Amino acid sequence: MAKLDWVPMVDRVLDVADRALDRVRKTPRRRLDAVPPSKVRPDPFAPPPAPAPAPAPAKVEAPVERPLGEVAFAAQIYGRRTCMWSGRAQRLLIDLGAEPSFYDLDDPEHRHLETRLVRETKQPELPWVYVRGEFVGGHRQLDELARLGKLEELLLPPEQRAAEKKRRVRIEAPPKPGGHAPESGERGPAGED
Repeated sequence: MAKLDWVPMVDRVLDVADRALDRVRKTPRRRLDAVPPSKVRPDPFAPPPAPAPAPAPAKVEAPVERPLGEVAFAAQIYGRRTCMWSGRAQRLLIDLGAEPSFYDLDDPEHRHLETRLVRETKQPELPWVYVRGEFVGGHRQLDELARLGKLEELLLPPEQRAAEKKRRVRIEAPPKPGGHAPESGERGPAGED
Protein backbone atom coordinates (compact mmCIF):
# COMPACT_ATOMS: atom_id res chain seq x y z
CA MET A 1 0.00 0.00 0.00
CA ALA A 2 1.32 3.39 -0.92
CA LYS A 3 2.02 5.97 1.69
CA LEU A 4 -1.14 8.12 1.05
CA ASP A 5 -3.59 5.37 -0.05
CA TRP A 6 -5.12 5.27 3.43
CA VAL A 7 -6.23 8.98 3.37
CA PRO A 8 -9.32 8.47 1.11
CA MET A 9 -10.32 5.44 3.19
CA VAL A 10 -10.20 7.43 6.48
CA ASP A 11 -12.09 10.25 4.78
CA ARG A 12 -14.89 7.83 3.80
CA VAL A 13 -15.09 6.38 7.33
CA LEU A 14 -15.40 9.89 8.83
CA ASP A 15 -18.10 10.78 6.30
CA VAL A 16 -20.15 7.67 7.22
CA ALA A 17 -19.76 8.49 10.95
CA ASP A 18 -20.91 12.10 10.37
CA ARG A 19 -24.03 10.92 8.53
CA ALA A 20 -24.85 8.51 11.35
CA LEU A 21 -24.45 11.32 13.91
CA ASP A 22 -26.64 13.63 11.78
CA ARG A 23 -29.58 11.30 12.47
CA VAL A 24 -29.12 11.80 16.22
CA ARG A 25 -28.36 15.56 16.13
CA LYS A 26 -31.21 18.09 16.18
CA THR A 27 -29.70 20.05 13.32
CA PRO A 28 -27.53 18.30 10.77
CA ARG A 29 -24.03 19.65 10.15
CA ARG A 30 -23.57 21.75 7.11
CA ARG A 31 -21.22 20.28 4.60
CA LEU A 32 -19.10 22.16 2.18
CA ASP A 33 -19.17 20.78 -1.31
CA ALA A 34 -16.17 22.83 -2.27
CA VAL A 35 -13.38 24.21 -0.15
CA PRO A 36 -13.35 28.03 -0.36
CA PRO A 37 -10.08 29.66 -1.35
CA SER A 38 -8.04 30.80 1.61
CA LYS A 39 -7.66 34.50 2.25
CA VAL A 40 -4.25 35.84 1.42
CA ARG A 41 -2.92 37.56 4.49
CA PRO A 42 -0.32 40.27 4.10
CA ASP A 43 3.17 39.57 5.30
CA PRO A 44 3.53 41.29 8.71
CA PHE A 45 7.24 41.83 8.13
CA ALA A 46 6.92 43.37 4.67
CA PRO A 47 7.38 47.15 4.50
CA PRO A 48 4.08 49.00 4.18
CA PRO A 49 3.16 50.10 0.69
CA ALA A 50 3.87 53.71 -0.17
CA PRO A 51 0.71 55.77 0.17
CA ALA A 52 -0.72 57.17 -3.00
CA PRO A 53 -0.32 60.92 -3.24
CA ALA A 54 -3.47 62.52 -1.96
CA PRO A 55 -5.16 65.11 -4.09
CA ALA A 56 -4.47 68.65 -2.98
CA PRO A 57 -7.25 69.62 -0.59
CA ALA A 58 -9.20 72.75 -1.20
CA LYS A 59 -8.01 75.61 0.92
CA VAL A 60 -10.08 75.52 4.07
CA GLU A 61 -9.53 78.46 6.31
CA ALA A 62 -9.57 77.67 10.00
CA PRO A 63 -12.03 79.71 12.00
CA VAL A 64 -10.28 82.72 13.44
CA GLU A 65 -10.47 82.76 17.22
CA ARG A 66 -10.74 86.18 18.68
CA PRO A 67 -8.16 86.92 21.35
CA LEU A 68 -9.29 86.43 24.92
CA GLY A 69 -7.91 89.75 26.08
CA GLU A 70 -8.66 92.81 23.95
CA VAL A 71 -6.84 96.12 24.26
CA ALA A 72 -10.06 98.05 23.54
CA PHE A 73 -11.51 96.98 26.92
CA ALA A 74 -10.09 98.39 30.15
CA ALA A 75 -10.68 95.07 31.90
CA GLN A 76 -12.18 91.68 31.11
CA ILE A 77 -13.13 89.07 33.69
CA TYR A 78 -13.82 85.46 32.79
CA GLY A 79 -15.48 83.78 35.75
CA ARG A 80 -18.78 82.58 37.20
CA ARG A 81 -21.53 84.63 38.79
CA THR A 82 -21.55 82.13 41.67
CA CYS A 83 -17.79 82.52 42.30
CA MET A 84 -16.92 84.81 45.21
CA TRP A 85 -13.50 85.69 43.75
CA SER A 86 -14.97 86.68 40.40
CA GLY A 87 -17.33 89.03 42.21
CA ARG A 88 -14.52 90.53 44.29
CA ALA A 89 -12.37 91.13 41.20
CA GLN A 90 -15.31 92.83 39.52
CA ARG A 91 -15.98 94.97 42.62
CA LEU A 92 -12.29 95.99 42.83
CA LEU A 93 -12.26 97.17 39.21
CA ILE A 94 -15.57 99.03 39.57
CA ASP A 95 -14.24 100.79 42.71
CA LEU A 96 -11.27 102.00 40.64
CA GLY A 97 -13.64 103.49 38.05
CA ALA A 98 -13.21 100.83 35.37
CA GLU A 99 -16.18 99.11 33.76
CA PRO A 100 -15.04 95.48 33.39
CA SER A 101 -16.59 93.21 30.77
CA PHE A 102 -17.74 90.09 32.60
CA TYR A 103 -18.02 86.75 30.80
CA ASP A 104 -19.99 84.17 32.79
CA LEU A 105 -18.56 80.73 32.00
CA ASP A 106 -21.83 79.09 33.07
CA ASP A 107 -23.58 80.64 30.06
CA PRO A 108 -23.85 78.16 27.18
CA GLU A 109 -22.22 80.62 24.75
CA HIS A 110 -19.10 80.97 26.95
CA ARG A 111 -18.66 77.40 28.29
CA HIS A 112 -16.13 76.49 25.61
CA LEU A 113 -13.81 79.30 26.75
CA GLU A 114 -12.80 77.66 30.05
CA THR A 115 -10.56 75.00 28.48
CA ARG A 116 -9.00 77.64 26.24
CA LEU A 117 -8.35 79.92 29.22
CA VAL A 118 -6.64 77.14 31.18
CA ARG A 119 -4.58 76.15 28.14
CA GLU A 120 -3.43 79.68 27.28
CA THR A 121 -2.90 81.08 30.80
CA LYS A 122 -1.73 77.92 32.62
CA GLN A 123 -3.98 78.99 35.53
CA PRO A 124 -6.68 76.50 36.55
CA GLU A 125 -8.48 78.73 39.09
CA LEU A 126 -11.25 81.28 38.64
CA PRO A 127 -11.32 84.15 37.71
CA TRP A 128 -9.17 85.03 34.71
CA VAL A 129 -8.59 88.80 34.55
CA TYR A 130 -7.28 90.67 31.52
CA VAL A 131 -6.34 94.36 31.75
CA ARG A 132 -5.96 96.16 28.42
CA GLY A 133 -5.53 92.84 26.61
CA GLU A 134 -2.83 91.50 28.93
CA PHE A 135 -3.47 88.60 31.29
CA VAL A 136 -2.71 89.69 34.86
CA GLY A 137 -3.91 86.63 36.79
CA GLY A 138 -6.76 86.10 39.22
CA HIS A 139 -8.18 88.14 42.09
CA ARG A 140 -5.06 87.77 44.22
CA GLN A 141 -2.75 89.20 41.54
CA LEU A 142 -5.26 91.95 40.73
CA ASP A 143 -5.50 92.91 44.41
CA GLU A 144 -1.70 93.00 44.69
CA LEU A 145 -1.45 95.34 41.66
CA ALA A 146 -4.06 97.59 43.26
CA ARG A 147 -2.21 97.68 46.62
CA LEU A 148 1.05 98.58 44.84
CA GLY A 149 -0.69 101.36 42.92
CA LYS A 150 0.09 99.87 39.51
CA LEU A 151 -3.44 98.89 38.55
CA GLU A 152 -4.64 102.46 37.92
CA GLU A 153 -1.79 102.93 35.44
CA LEU A 154 -2.53 99.62 33.70
CA LEU A 155 -6.20 100.56 33.29
CA LEU A 156 -5.32 103.68 31.30
CA PRO A 157 -5.39 103.48 27.48
CA PRO A 158 -1.89 103.06 25.94
CA GLU A 159 -1.80 106.70 24.73
CA GLN A 160 -2.55 108.10 28.18
CA ARG A 161 -0.12 105.68 29.80
CA ALA A 162 2.70 106.99 27.58
CA ALA A 163 1.77 110.60 28.47
CA GLU A 164 1.78 109.71 32.19
CA LYS A 165 5.30 108.30 31.91
CA LYS A 166 6.53 111.54 30.29
CA ARG A 167 5.08 113.66 33.11
CA ARG A 168 6.90 111.72 35.85
CA VAL A 169 9.88 113.39 37.48
CA ARG A 170 12.93 111.42 38.47
CA ILE A 171 14.81 112.70 41.49
CA GLU A 172 18.45 111.80 41.93
CA ALA A 173 20.67 112.82 44.82
CA PRO A 174 24.16 114.04 43.90
CA PRO A 175 27.10 112.18 45.48
CA LYS A 176 28.52 113.58 48.72
CA PRO A 177 31.54 115.83 48.26
CA GLY A 178 34.87 114.56 49.46
CA GLY A 179 34.08 110.86 49.43
CA HIS A 180 32.81 108.08 47.31
CA ALA A 181 29.11 107.41 47.11
CA PRO A 182 28.07 104.21 48.84
CA GLU A 183 27.04 101.53 46.41
CA SER A 184 23.67 99.92 46.66
CA GLY A 185 23.38 97.91 49.85
CA GLU A 186 26.61 99.41 51.26
CA ARG A 187 26.37 101.48 54.42
CA GLY A 188 28.49 104.46 55.24
CA PRO A 189 30.61 104.84 58.41
CA ALA A 190 28.75 104.70 61.71
CA GLY A 191 26.93 107.95 62.24
CA GLU A 192 26.66 108.91 58.55
CA ASP A 193 23.45 107.03 57.81
